[in-house]
Amino acid sequence: MRIFRNIILAVASLTACTAFVLPQRASGQVNQLDADINVIPDKVIKTDDGIRVSLCLIGIPHTSQRIDSVDLRVDKKTYPANDIDGVDFKRYFQFEDEGVITIEVDFPFKGALPKNATLLFHTVNGDIESPARQ
Repeated sequence: MRIFRNIILAVASLTACTAFVLPQRASGQVNQLDADINVIPDKVIKTDDGIRVSLCLIGIPHTSQRIDSVDLRVDKKTYPANDIDGVDFKRYFQFEDEGVITIEVDFPFKGALPKNATLLFHTVNGDIESPARQ
């Protein structure tokens, strides 16, 4: 009986310890699993003319897409992008084997970007909305 009690105590203490070690549930900022392009914001950098938002675009490998423009929405104001690096506006690009492209988009927005800010990507297949920051 003593051995059984020691085993139960050992299991109970191990179980109590794992409650602190288990990873928290992850939540992604990917819009939807079957989307043509999913957008994950990475970081926001202040520039002389506003801000630069770094993003990861995730798509289906070997498919072509096109981004015509991007708008930043902060509260009720809209700021159209004035530059993009990594792809070109109104030109098709292809997702390579990995299906990931890193881009940077410049906006004429001054100040700290709030967490509720969103990006609206205008594409040939429709608009894609995503968070502007993590």
